[in-house]
Amino acid sequence: MGSLQQDIGAVLNELRRLTAADFAALAWADTDEQTIRWKYASGNRNDRYKRIVLRLGKGIAGKVMRSGRPIVMNSFSPTSGDDPREYPILLAENLKSTVSVPVLINGRVLGALLIGCRIERDFETKMVELVCNFAEQLGAIMQQTGRSKAKSGS
Repeated sequence: MGSLQQDIGAVLNELRRLTAADFAALAWADTDEQTIRWKYASGNRNDRYKRIVLRLGKGIAGKVMRSGRPIVMNSFSPTSGDDPREYPILLAENLKSTVSVPVLINGRVLGALLIGCRIERDFETKMVELVCNFAEQLGAIMQQTGRSKAKSGS
């Protein structure tokens, strides 16, 4: 077993390969600071994801974490009335379709796993189930390393 960064990077790379996604990322809550940050990514075009800080319940990660349910977006096209703070990861990576699912540790939602494509794409139920399986794997990795609060993450 390598470092946490290597282990999560390998899982994200494999998830991208199996889903033919352009991008995969893991967001994690810091419950002390009441924030969510995108901690790890694969297929990213830049490092802007590292600077995204969301309040709990905000953005796609926050909505997934608050609801505890997957969110599937088959076609994202921002309009002039949209609040860019609601979709910063989609805008930063130019994503048009995504699947985002909760990541749990000890029954608590502490993270969100997202895959995305830079083209519009319909995600079938089997694809959502696959992403959920990877979310379980990432939750286990985070739990094993005692990173349930994810204070640093990089």
